[in-house]
Amino acid sequence: MGQELLTFGEAEVDLHRPISLLPGALKAFFAENGIATFGCKEARLVVPSAHGVWVPEHLYEPGRDRQYLRMVANVDSRWGTYHSYDGGLKSYMVFTADAEVVTAFKLAIPGIDVMSQHSVLANNMLKERSLKHPVVLMHVREGVGDYLAWFNNQLLLSNSMSATDKGELLYHALEVMKGLHLETPDMELAICGKVDRDMYGMLQHYFPNVTLYTGTPFTYDNPEFQTWHSYRHVLVL
Repeated sequence: MGQELLTFGEAEVDLHRPISLLPGALKAFFAENGIATFGCKEARLVVPSAHGVWVPEHLYEPGRDRQYLRMVANVDSRWGTYHSYDGGLKSYMVFTADAEVVTAFKLAIPGIDVMSQHSVLANNMLKERSLKHPVVLMHVREGVGDYLAWFNNQLLLSNSMSATDKGELLYHALEVMKGLHLETPDMELAICGKVDRDMYGMLQHYFPNVTLYTGTPFTYDNPEFQTWHSYRHVLVL
């Protein structure tokens, strides 16, 4: 129904089991939690990929995904390689993911789209915002920070970096800002994911404009969403 959020929920599922049992376990999990696996106009699986590279559409050739990734990272042969297309960037995001998990989801939900976190984070909203001032997005996950940098309508960087604590997350954010020469009085650092008040306060000491990024705008009538922290779930919405 357009951009209206009707329902939202969180549930855990154990994916550490033999591939032969995984599709059935997923179907049982969906049934137990009242999640429909058919009749959906669109369904997507967002995987937190450790390796990814943007390839412009005029350079992309089907069947060369693993070659593209080898140009930028040492990719373990046990990981599967996938791609998704971004019309706004006119590029393909080529990335790695657990092949057994992806296969299980495709069997459980036929027609599901698979993409990495960078495809979701590269939102047109940030692209448009960068016409006014440089924008760096920091998405915090467990032990990892995903960073994207925009300026003058152009995506300058899209990368993931390991971080064991808040200090390392801050260091990488400063490194992105200084390395791309985005140190302007109005530069915006947009943050989302696993962030808290302490991290927000720390970042304000180093960046001129820190904001919470909530992803694609949506509306809702549900009163339970009044205090809901949508910036923690930008990969879902």
